[in-house]
Amino acid sequence: MDRLRRACTAMLILIGVTLSMLGVLPHPTSALSAVTANSVDVRLVAQNFNVLAGTQFRFTVGVLDEAVRNQLEQDPTTTLRITAFSPVTTREQVRSIVGGVEPVGQLAVADLRLIQLARTETNSYTAFLSTTARTNSLRLTKDGVYPIQISFVREGQPISKLNTFVNFFNSPTETSRLPVSIASTVTTPLAHAPNGTIVISDATRKQLTDLAQSLEGGAAPLSVQVSPEILDGLARSTQSVDVDLLTRLQTAFANHDLLRAPFVPVDPSSAMRTGRTNDFSQMRGLGDEIIELRNGEKTLSPNIWFSNVPIDTDGAELLQGFDVHTIVLTPQAAAKIGTLDNYAKPYRISSDIALRTTDPLYATALTGKPNSPVITAYSLAAELLMQRQEVVDSGGVVSSNFVVLSNTNGTPIDTALLAPLAVAIDRAPQLRLRALSSLPRANSEATLVKVPRSNQIDVSIAGKATDSLADELASTSLMLPTDAPQRLAWSTSKLVMLDDRLSSDDFALYFKGFRNQLRLLRASVKVPQSLSFTLGGRGSDLRIQLRNDAAVDLTVSVEISSAKLKFPDEDRVVTVPANGAVDLVIPVVARASGRFPIEVVLYTPDGLVQAGQRVQLTARVAAIAGLGLVVSGAAALVLLAWWLSHWRANRRKSAAKQHPAIG
Repeated sequence: MDRLRRACTAMLILIGVTLSMLGVLPHPTSALSAVTANSVDVRLVAQNFNVLAGTQFRFTVGVLDEAVRNQLEQDPTTTLRITAFSPVTTREQVRSIVGGVEPVGQLAVADLRLIQLARTETNSYTAFLSTTARTNSLRLTKDGVYPIQISFVREGQPISKLNTFVNFFNSPTETSRLPVSIASTVTTPLAHAPNGTIVISDATRKQLTDLAQSLEGGAAPLSVQVSPEILDGLARSTQSVDVDLLTRLQTAFANHDLLRAPFVPVDPSSAMRTGRTNDFSQMRGLGDEIIELRNGEKTLSPNIWFSNVPIDTDGAELLQGFDVHTIVLTPQAAAKIGTLDNYAKPYRISSDIALRTTDPLYATALTGKPNSPVITAYSLAAELLMQRQEVVDSGGVVSSNFVVLSNTNGTPIDTALLAPLAVAIDRAPQLRLRALSSLPRANSEATLVKVPRSNQIDVSIAGKATDSLADELASTSLMLPTDAPQRLAWSTSKLVMLDDRLSSDDFALYFKGFRNQLRLLRASVKVPQSLSFTLGGRGSDLRIQLRNDAAVDLTVSVEISSAKLKFPDEDRVVTVPANGAVDLVIPVVARASGRFPIEVVLYTPDGLVQAGQRVQLTARVAAIAGLGLVVSGAAALVLLAWWLSHWRANRRKSAAKQHPAIG
């Protein structure tokens, strides 16, 4: 058996060696062939989009798979090929190349060995190419937007491919520039909880940190609309991380365009139709106040209203009363209006209110997280340059157009896409990055569009419910000093309930929570229960202690009643110090002696709303001193009368015995 086993083993070794010599079994370098036979996943990490003649092109690419990257570097035939093609002339050409169509008209090719490429800290490759040299260059001569194809080449064959664009120009001379604004709106969950406290989640902090990062890097100004409610929440938070985040945001806002917004979202169209314009006015006023506080030295523009919900003619009428002359809608908000023929020009909702919206094609590209954000950014910049050229070719006035960029629903654009896009626009000599609030007023020639009526929300339902709390709020507020922080906090909490994003269940939680805030404060002033008082006579003093468990002075009206006691007719309005007590001394007149109840009820100072529970105390009145004297005197008189009567009777009897005629 051992001989047979050894013979089999030897035979297997012989077969293996033979197959290896014939090239049937894999060898160490065949893995590279297997991998590189297919396309290699290559990403464009960075580039300079705007290139002036006489400077350098710069392209940084990364191979995501480390194993593949090592195999490419081990192969001496691997090169990085960069090819320039004929300039594009239309937006459609840009989109087709992005969609996979091969660019045409090869103009220049540069092949660089990997050893000629710079390496970044993340192991990406950077190629620097001259615009004028004879070697390692892309020698372009005319101004234009050029498609650039970047490929890794092995043994003369491309094994990867990606397309991008560059804006090449000979001189940075001043030219007519197309104004472009990048706008977004940041909406977060409510920071004000139903019980009046501030609750900011880690997810919200992450969202706001990402916003700060976007505003801190790249070009300016970007136009951003941040919910004033979350800014107020950060300011009121007791967490140091929130205060630091607000400081960071406020510093970033100073370089950008902070758009106005209501304190919490409320639909102006519904507010106008349902007669809740005062609610909207309060929301707008508080929102403006908070934004002005965080806007640095810049003045808040009242003329532009950016919205991710539809606004119809009713809403436009309401906004006109607040000096708005242009409404800018996201594609989501403008969906029911239909397709417009030119998204760079203004339209009209009414005779006095202009309408603008983002081009849906741009918005689609700006929505979500693209696989290659750098290429998406520069393809969009290329489209904007083509859009400007179309205006020039048609004989139009470039500065009369204004392009607004946002994603489909107006939420913040992915930072990896936003940063290169903003820089590309800002540094292009044919484009100008502008604040949305700088939109010019539309002239009377703007086309009137029919805006469908918006019936998604009825803000009057929440408004009427909060109205029912008005009297209770007003009365309870009278308990507080004029500078008490609760006054502002309650006004804020009442407005939070009008957030038109709240479901009916969420609204019920906030409604109940708000009433509990008022009730808890009113219940802070208490009268000790189960107390008994002993009054020594007909006229006496009743001493009652009031205690305040709140951290603020509170004023209450005290009402006392009893069937057997008479109290002076006067208002008993008492201020009880914070976390303290006060003794209330009340003169009383007893109507009888004995034990009987006294009822004490606390009210708000106006006497309209009860504060806390009714308390029943016990009073004991001893024998009344005045009544005892009367009874004692009467008894003495009776005794004296009896004694006099008895004395007279005895005297008569004695006299009769002594008189001689009587016998």
